[in-house]
Amino acid sequence: MFLALRSLPRLSTPFRPFRARLRQGVASLVGLVAVLLWAAPAQAVPAFARQTGQDCIACHVGGFGPQLTPFGRAFKLDGYTLSDGKKHLPLSAMLVASYTHTATDQNPPPAGFSANDNFTALQQASVFLAGRITDHLGMLGQATYSDPGSQNLAWDNTELRYAHGYSLGSTSGLFGMSLNNNPTLSDVWNTTPAWQYSYMAPPFGTSGPPVTPIVYNLGQSVVGATAYTLIDNSWYAEVGAYHNLSTYWANMLHAGNASLQGEAPYWRLWYSKTVGPHVFEAGLLGFDARINTSGLPGLPTDDYRDIGLDATYQFLNGGPNVITANAIYMHERQSLNQALQQGNASNATNTLNTANINVSYWWNNTYGATAGLFSTTGSSDAAVYGAGYSSRTNSPNTSGAVFEVDWNPFGKSWVNPEKNLRIGLQYTMFNKYLGARTNFDGAGTNASDLNTLYLYLWTAI
Repeated sequence: MFLALRSLPRLSTPFRPFRARLRQGVASLVGLVAVLLWAAPAQAVPAFARQTGQDCIACHVGGFGPQLTPFGRAFKLDGYTLSDGKKHLPLSAMLVASYTHTATDQNPPPAGFSANDNFTALQQASVFLAGRITDHLGMLGQATYSDPGSQNLAWDNTELRYAHGYSLGSTSGLFGMSLNNNPTLSDVWNTTPAWQYSYMAPPFGTSGPPVTPIVYNLGQSVVGATAYTLIDNSWYAEVGAYHNLSTYWANMLHAGNASLQGEAPYWRLWYSKTVGPHVFEAGLLGFDARINTSGLPGLPTDDYRDIGLDATYQFLNGGPNVITANAIYMHERQSLNQALQQGNASNATNTLNTANINVSYWWNNTYGATAGLFSTTGSSDAAVYGAGYSSRTNSPNTSGAVFEVDWNPFGKSWVNPEKNLRIGLQYTMFNKYLGARTNFDGAGTNASDLNTLYLYLWTAI
């Protein structure tokens, strides 16, 4: 039941000598571990699978994260506290190697790599410190090294969670709180930005829309607290707010600068119903952010309001067939007060809409296939998309599809943890990119030129 996490893209940094990168990596890891140890004694934080004594497939469809089963959702909502009563090693890790082929060569080639057909022996390495702390307190901590990206060991998705059950007459409920570093990280459905498909993405080329609502882009550069309640195992409500990391911690943890002005409120509502082997979910989420990218006092902010509608269907009957369908539609209204004043936007207000839908099928939690569609539409803006993204049509409109097949030859239990392995073959194709099928950048580049074939080997230890 290894909980593997999708790592969000980070800004590239110049190459550093190995010793300097090593020192910075150790500093990041020490900083992360220090924060986690401050929360509770280390010996009380076992890895999830060893902690529960359950097979990987108890929590995860296909035996790998982040796609959760009903048991996995309950385990997370209850604060990662379920335990077999024994002490276990609190560490887990994951390694990813990959091969990437793009329809046309990349010009210029990625630093240190070829223009095409790149094999990355270590695309990503993550270490996890996670599990039960007390009867009502648990955590998930991740630090990630990304070779073709940051070349640093940086903190990744991290959460400290408290949960406690309650009852009011005939109503049973669960109350909880989450301290985390990524809006929607606390959610348990694979629709929200922190957890939606695709779960692995190529280190080169293009894997999705170039423009997404602000809630998608703040992972690891903010810290926030939310409170939630689950009533009768069906009705869920959560509310909280996020703030920038301090400059000190942003540097220590190799996190980006979110440029938030003040607090950014977040809220989430959903309803779920289980009927036999069928699970249904429908929900809403919202996020508001005021951004000051200039960093100068006294300027108006750019204001973003995100509202999303999501739904999930899951079929699990204990047999070999598992089916999951996820969908989300996000609408963002942008008031670009600062960008307009500084000439970085042509419109005072813009809208941005994104949709993501995918269906996956697993047989015997060993062989999987997923098909997904993505789409972005929005206001045309010459300064934002023409100058900022080299769009010939000044438009963010992008659409395409992702197809993937997976094979998990061993990873259905922790009997042999060194054999947790997934081999995935993914193909991303673009129908439209930045407003056009052909010559979208005015330099002759077609949307189909960005199509990407991605083969990855993902192991959990």
